[in-house]
Amino acid sequence: MKKRSRAVIVTGFVGLRGTAILAEKFKEKIDSRYPVYLSRNAEHIADSAKADTEEALRIVNEHIARYEECPVIEIADGGFLTAMWNLAKEAGQGFTLDLRKVPLKQETVEICELTEVNPYHLCSYGSVAAIVPDGLLLQEELEKAGISSVIIGYTNASKAHILMNDGTESYLNRPEPDEVDRLGIR
Repeated sequence: MKKRSRAVIVTGFVGLRGTAILAEKFKEKIDSRYPVYLSRNAEHIADSAKADTEEALRIVNEHIARYEECPVIEIADGGFLTAMWNLAKEAGQGFTLDLRKVPLKQETVEICELTEVNPYHLCSYGSVAAIVPDGLLLQEELEKAGISSVIIGYTNASKAHILMNDGTESYLNRPEPDEVDRLGIR
């Protein structure tokens, strides 16, 4: 029996914990290029994310209780792409994701660019990913609780895990080390 296409949804912002670690370790470098408030904001960027994650997990779990086989995962060590690998493995189904829709804070983008770090491989405590039949309904439920979310793609009929980035197609690779571990700064 063919599985119906389901939404891949991400709550919060990806890379927050890693952004905080980078901001602390590379403060002087960041402050020499950007206004000082950027590193200060980034150092504390993950502080409120834990509460948001707990509430997002509660809402997502309530939502998926209505359906069968809805994988959900907290995005953590290894970052977004590791979480997508694990989510895909749990789902047993392929998907097509738009990397440009992955929710990143501007601080994460700027600091990752400056420190030559891939934000998609950056520890991301503070966000949750799920595959659900009704992504729009889940978004409404999350929004009512003040939690941001984005539908970043949909499952597909194949087993392929396709990543789209500005019209360029690639495939999800096996997980790589978290960037903060690669840099030896955790």
